Amino acid sequence: MYKIAKWFNNFQSPSVLMIDDLSDAYIEVYRESYKNDWGYLCDSEGSSFKFLQKSLLDVFPHIKITFFAPYARHNAISEKSRYKYMKYSLGERDQYTDFLVKLDKQGHEIAHHGSNHGEYIDENIPTTVNNWTHEWALFKDVDTGIDTTLKGVEKFKEICRIEVVGGKYCGYIMIDNSRKIIDKCNFLYWCEKPNYNFHNYQESFFGKNEIVSFPTNFPGNSFVRLSYETGDVRKDRKKKFFKYFQPLYNVLSYIRIYKLYRNGHIISIQEHNSPSKSSGLVQSANIVTDIKSLKKIYTFLKNLSIWYANCKEIAKYIYIREHSQLIFKNDRLIINFKNTKKISNAVISLINKKAFSLECNDQTFSSAMNNGMHVVNLPIVNGLNSFKII
Repeated sequence: MYKIAKWFNNFQSPSVLMIDDLSDAYIEVYRESYKNDWGYLCDSEGSSFKFLQKSLLDVFPHIKITFFAPYARHNAISEKSRYKYMKYSLGERDQYTDFLVKLDKQGHEIAHHGSNHGEYIDENIPTTVNNWTHEWALFKDVDTGIDTTLKGVEKFKEICRIEVVGGKYCGYIMIDNSRKIIDKCNFLYWCEKPNYNFHNYQESFFGKNEIVSFPTNFPGNSFVRLSYETGDVRKDRKKKFFKYFQPLYNVLSYIRIYKLYRNGHIISIQEHNSPSKSSGLVQSANIVTDIKSLKKIYTFLKNLSIWYANCKEIAKYIYIREHSQLIFKNDRLIINFKNTKKISNAVISLINKKAFSLECNDQTFSSAMNNGMHVVNLPIVNGLNSFKII
């Protein structure tokens, strides 16, 4: 029986590495430059990206990353900081623009993460703990939120020639009008609050424009969570005791990630780009502190049926899948695709227990085995797509 596959090419589960706060910024907290780099050093030697590339991407080259990037100067790096810093907005430095373009061409994604991320309540105290208001909580009316958000979309398109189709609330903080703002901006997807209840999770949409609600469901620091130092004396004193429970926490983390996989859920791994903060404390969940954890995650995933994709690719397939209807008529298979979002280069995956071939406009599509089923990946357009079963 022919069916639409839940995921592209009938992979069991998709996975994406999500990295927040990629910015043209640098704050000199540590001796090593890659720890201080938020994106300012681009992909040069000593940069955070070069560290990620050598430590993880060269070992697991199939990983796809969605970088969530503010477009203005990042306010979380305080001008009252005692540390030397540099920060620029999008378009101020050609080197950073070229870096974003390169990431996009490599198959990674640049996604929306606000303008400046938010603001300090008291600018004289350079710590964001209880002293910070995230950006979407500042939008008291919908029009202001729309204007600020769409300005970023336009800047990425104008400066980098990058189409931004999704994003994430800064700090996952939203207020009553936040969904309305995102809906009016007509994004493809948006990351809302983290959802760690994998039993009840399913892909969903919100708003009149059917925005894909994209999950965050696996912390990148899971396998080091109880052992690394934060720089906070009180927390680190407690961690001297809790670190002995890290092996048990590792077992629970393996169980969790496997259940996400077994249930065919998205495995979205949450990280930040740099551990450096104006307060001198360690940024929770960052690629430097968590590199051993990330290696454990991807070592576990490498022998499973994983579709490595970015958020845009996953959300695009969800939209196509949920707006496609399979119809059988005589010797023909018809896919009715309602493409109200005008998605380009749409592809849907069909599966069957037996090998099969389809023909359309003198082009033949033959199935191949993946994850225990015969699969064919079909390009489709808005409306009726008719294929002859041969």
